[in-house]
Amino acid sequence: MKTGSILGLCVVAAAAMAAVDLTLTPPQSWTDKQLTGFRTPLAGLNKAPRMLSEQAYYALPENNLKTYPVYTPDKEPPNYLDWLRQQDPKPLVEIDKLHTQADWIAAGKEVFFGRELPRFTGSEENLQLIRNPQILKAYRVQTTADGMLIGLRYVVREKGKVELGTDTCSMCHAQIHDGKLYAGLPNNYTPFGPLMADLTRRYAQISPQLFDNRRRSHMREDYRVPYLKDDPNLAVCDLPANDIADLYARVPLGVYPRNNTSLLYPVKIANLVDVKGYKYFDRTGTARQRDITDLMRYSGAIGDVSDALTNYGDGPNAHSVLVNLGLQKGIRRTPDALLYAEALYINSLEGPPNPNPFDAEARHGQEIFLTKAKCAECHTPPFYSNNKLTVAEGFTPTPEELKEYDILNLSVGTDPGLALKTRKGTGFYRVPSLKMIWTSNVFLHDGSVSSLEEMFNPDRLKTVKGHPFGLDLKPEDRAALVKFLKTL
Repeated sequence: MKTGSILGLCVVAAAAMAAVDLTLTPPQSWTDKQLTGFRTPLAGLNKAPRMLSEQAYYALPENNLKTYPVYTPDKEPPNYLDWLRQQDPKPLVEIDKLHTQADWIAAGKEVFFGRELPRFTGSEENLQLIRNPQILKAYRVQTTADGMLIGLRYVVREKGKVELGTDTCSMCHAQIHDGKLYAGLPNNYTPFGPLMADLTRRYAQISPQLFDNRRRSHMREDYRVPYLKDDPNLAVCDLPANDIADLYARVPLGVYPRNNTSLLYPVKIANLVDVKGYKYFDRTGTARQRDITDLMRYSGAIGDVSDALTNYGDGPNAHSVLVNLGLQKGIRRTPDALLYAEALYINSLEGPPNPNPFDAEARHGQEIFLTKAKCAECHTPPFYSNNKLTVAEGFTPTPEELKEYDILNLSVGTDPGLALKTRKGTGFYRVPSLKMIWTSNVFLHDGSVSSLEEMFNPDRLKTVKGHPFGLDLKPEDRAALVKFLKTL
């Protein structure tokens, strides 16, 4: 063989090796060593909740099941449901075919948009509801240009049977801008609270038993706080159906009463773009983010509902009753490879182009931000957060907490309910990043403020207390500050 041919083969072989990133080996998401220090202590419990041990977690059966898009009836492919009934159960991701970083990130996108969350697989009634154009219009599920409903998937668990799966990651964490889908941004369009209010009333009208099974028992497990005396969240679960529906109906767009929060203390939906920049997860800093395995573990605990097996205290009521959550068959875990792929995908996300110009007024607002308003002390550029925890009103951190965690030992005076009266109640609020704040439609941890203009209006304190910073500025300076914030 000629020397040139040998060199040519070497070049081809080297290129092939470069295309296969041998460093992309999925780490374990759940080890006893990593669990140490992952969760932060809870106010009232005075210690961190106890998560599943490594041995117990990996004893859970795995779940890697392919799901399929749901379309609006007018844009659904011909004979689509018949075609789905002919499919055998398949894996969502073929792990052995992932070689390059691009492969892993593409697989992570499949997990983000298609990961089956067994708790939320719908009933036959829901399967029919979602094919009703009037229901779709009322529920305002985000829809792509080709008619695909974001966050909803069909599940084929056995050949011949199609189920409706709901609440993939993209249900809450995606926005459509100018017809283009951006993963990671908070869903400010779908009215989750009113939607749940409607379902609550529907369940109650069908039968008291369905209402108890589908709403009341779920609420008890999602919202109760075992270590909280006279738990108000548990009391809400015993209200009449219409009263419960009315509370759901009050939840604003961009806010969701998810598990571990409360119908009384719902939380603003998170922006996952740039989440890799945070040291703590959740508005209340419930867990640390030290490396990618922490993101994997957090995603697994929430998506697979394995957090239902976390002990919030001691005794028989410390963790959830699975049957009350509709999990009679138990919990299945997402394989580490899929959690790793999803974490890589989340860490690769980018937001849409910012339409707000950085003009002279915005430049003046930047000066106000840095000088008069002193915003940068907490919202430090370039991440526009100092990555610290502030103290919720009425909570006093221990000397040990002040030493162990990144705490700014002051309170901004916002409503302390989420931080003190839910299972996310650490006694702290994380200082949020202001990056891409223009993609939000509500503000503060509970979404109680509906615009940046309202946020910096002194009259706001009459109805929504806390965060008084910037309220003493001149009107023109407040307007300039808002203009600047919208450019971030």
